[in-house]
Amino acid sequence: MRCLACKKAVEIKILYPFCRECFLKHYEERVQRLIRRFKLLVKGDRLLMAVSGGKDSLSCANLLSRLREIFNFQMEVVHIDVGISECTNFRTESVVRKFCEERDLKFHFVRLQDLLGVNGDLKTLFKKVRRPLCSTCGMLKRYALNKFAREKKFNKIATGHCADDITRFFFKNWFSQNFDWIAKFKPLTPSSHPKVVARIRPLFECLEAENLAYAKFNNIVIAGCSRCSYFLRKDKWNDLLQLVDERRPDFKLNIVRGLEKIEIKIKKSPRVLKECSSCGEPTDQEICAVCRIKARLQGLNS
Repeated sequence: MRCLACKKAVEIKILYPFCRECFLKHYEERVQRLIRRFKLLVKGDRLLMAVSGGKDSLSCANLLSRLREIFNFQMEVVHIDVGISECTNFRTESVVRKFCEERDLKFHFVRLQDLLGVNGDLKTLFKKVRRPLCSTCGMLKRYALNKFAREKKFNKIATGHCADDITRFFFKNWFSQNFDWIAKFKPLTPSSHPKVVARIRPLFECLEAENLAYAKFNNIVIAGCSRCSYFLRKDKWNDLLQLVDERRPDFKLNIVRGLEKIEIKIKKSPRVLKECSSCGEPTDQEICAVCRIKARLQGLNS
């Protein structure tokens, strides 16, 4: 088999057969086209890149760091320690910190324990207050990321969410009839409140397998979460999508490209954001979920 672009020997085939050089060029040009098409980055932006230590966020950070001069924006990196030993640890922080040093990126470190005012492994604490681990972790990270970005005067947040993530989120929320969430599945989520920072997803049209290949070809050291590792993840949606991939490798790519084009109108009134009466962060309730969790966790220590 020969490379689709240059006819050299193929080194990788995910959607198309490519040699290493042509794959990297194809990958980076696709992301650049997405950035231009949706105006994800414009001159003068102050971008905060959220890096977990996994293949997706590190691939995204690596590519964006190479595009700083082309799109004329400033970029810094934040790593959020979620306080769960199997998800993040000292090695994860070291991997991300070294990655930033090698690319002249300012590095920030945020601990969820500090946000909640507690110590100890959060997995154990969440069990005591009967909170689901992954959804609670995700909610806390979104809260911490938005708060940190706004306080540090960033106008955009970038995450490494890719086509696989968006497709899984789409079907999960469709089956749960959370259509207001599906409406947000775009490469750019604009600010919906003065205290909400806009989000961009530069890898919206990239597959997890492509991100892994990009990281390997660029010799990027990764330190991902063992709970949701690309190789270890146990999820019924992931299993179903893998079965579809065997017949239609471009299925997820077509799903996200369809989501880019459609507008979903919600019959019920959209959630109106206000400010939490306790912490002042945006929420659609009187007291936000984070403050309620803080109160319950701190009650355990009293």
